[in-house]
Amino acid sequence: MDLRALEEQIISDRDKGFLPLLVVGTAGTVAVGAIDPLPDLASLCRRYGLWFHVDGAYGAPAAILPEAPAELRGLREADSVALDPHKWLYSPLEAGCVLVRDPQHLLDSFSFHPDYYHFDDREGEKPVNYYEFGPQNSRGFRALKVWLAIRQVGRDGYIRMIRDDIALAKALYQRVEASLELRAFTQNLSITTFRFVPPDLAAGDESTETYLNELNREILNRLQAGGEVYVSNAVLEGAFVLRACIVNFRTRLSDLETLVETVVRTGRIVDSRMRPHP
Repeated sequence: MDLRALEEQIISDRDKGFLPLLVVGTAGTVAVGAIDPLPDLASLCRRYGLWFHVDGAYGAPAAILPEAPAELRGLREADSVALDPHKWLYSPLEAGCVLVRDPQHLLDSFSFHPDYYHFDDREGEKPVNYYEFGPQNSRGFRALKVWLAIRQVGRDGYIRMIRDDIALAKALYQRVEASLELRAFTQNLSITTFRFVPPDLAAGDESTETYLNELNREILNRLQAGGEVYVSNAVLEGAFVLRACIVNFRTRLSDLETLVETVVRTGRIVDSRMRPHP
């Protein structure tokens, strides 16, 4: 996020009589795992009296690492944080979570007490009724699987697994860079993006870029249908790229070597059939 542009927009809105109330920073974007300057965003929000929310659906758990980027540590400044334990806390689908600095805000927003609700304090302890903390009333016990995982692996376990995933993503980036038929794009947290580029094809002009996008789109389709490896995609400044997001504690370096080999092999086959020949 461009801090200067954000502040200019806030000032412009106020001058026009509007009331900005919320800024959303990102702790690990979906496409490439990029992190907004969260500490600076928090400071700006305090200056203008805005609520500071962080979308940490994917990347927030990495803040547990001692070597976590300084930007990610800005999570501590947020008024609220959203995260998905079924991503980087290794919980089964589906489990979503929102954390708030002051739980009273949730009670003020969602609590209701119809006549047929009667929950007495027991032994002087006020019960926690989760229907008061969100729009959902009856609900499944999704928290159980998250709690079980935390009890099973503990803080040290999460540090080890998340650190391993990041190291594997970096190793994948290095192997992509070493390949003559792959071009590396980005590497942040546990996400590496790249694409297949035939070595005899000079990239740069519009027609070539269009072909490379079509080529890598078809490579992705074949990889996902083939069942041997699985990657997703991202579009970076018009370039269609393959995206490997490592959030599985069972992933090994040999899996990534297989990924590189499979992408190259598939790319050669698809290119031989798709490329226009003189």
